[in-house]
Amino acid sequence: MASFDLISDTHLDFWITVGASSELQLKKIDKLIDQLLPPTPSKVLILAGDLGHYNGQNVLLLQSLKRVYDHILFVFGNHDLYLVSRKVCQKYSYNSMIRRDEMKSLAEEIEGVTCLDGTSITIDSITYGGTGMWYDFSFGLQELHMHIDHIRRVWKGVMNDNKFIHTLPNFEAEMAKLERVFAESKVIVTHVGPDWSKVTGEYRYDPVTSFYYFDGSSLLTRAQGKTWCFGHTHDHYSYEKNGCHLVNNALGYPGGKRRMQIQTIEI
Repeated sequence: MASFDLISDTHLDFWITVGASSELQLKKIDKLIDQLLPPTPSKVLILAGDLGHYNGQNVLLLQSLKRVYDHILFVFGNHDLYLVSRKVCQKYSYNSMIRRDEMKSLAEEIEGVTCLDGTSITIDSITYGGTGMWYDFSFGLQELHMHIDHIRRVWKGVMNDNKFIHTLPNFEAEMAKLERVFAESKVIVTHVGPDWSKVTGEYRYDPVTSFYYFDGSSLLTRAQGKTWCFGHTHDHYSYEKNGCHLVNNALGYPGGKRRMQIQTIEI
C-alpha cells in the first residue's frame, strides 16, 4: 500500500533559537527532526503549512528533512507570511508576498522539494496537489449567524494575522488555485481546513473559529477516494467525510498537551 508522511505547524523558531549560527541551528534542527520521525519513514513528506517565521531557518528545516525524505511537498500557512519585526518588514518592503515568493524560490533550489501553490506533482503514480488556502468567515456566517462586519471586527481584535501579515491572501484566488488541481489530485494539501464538523466544546460557539476553516463543502462532495491533509488548528484529526479521508497532524508550539510525531498516512 502506498503511503506518505505528514506534519504541519512546525513553528520552527519557537523550538530553535534563530539568533544562533546556521551550523548550530542545523544541529539542533537535526536533533528535533530525529525525535519526530516515524519508525519507518515514507519516501514523501507533506508539510501542511506554518513552517516558521524566518525563511533562512525554514530552509535549514527542509535541508534537515532531506536527509530522510526523497520528496518534500509543502504549502504556505498564515505564519509563513508573517513579518514579525520592523527589520523583517523593511527587508520585504512591508509586503508578505515578497517573503512568500522568496521562500518558494529558496525551497525549490533544494532537489526534491516542491511548493504546492495551485500546482500538482505525481510521484509513484500518486498525484499530490494543493495550495495554502485562506479562511472565508463562513463558520461565523453560517453557524453563528453573525454579520460580516461583526466578524471582521472580531478578526481585527484577536488575530495576529491582522498585525503581522502585510498584504493578505485573497480567498477567491486561493480557491481558484485549488480548483485547478482538485480533480486530478489523489492527495489534497491545504493549510486551512475545509470542514468544521469536528469542532466541539466552547469552540463550537466561538467566532474565532471562523478564522480557522473555510467552507469546502462544494469540494468535499467531489472528494470521494481522496485524502485531504490540513493544519492551522493544532488539533489532531483523522476521519472520513463523503468518502474523503481528512487528516491533521500539527506539531504546534512547545509545551503543548502532547508531543506529536510525523505521522505515516496510508493511501
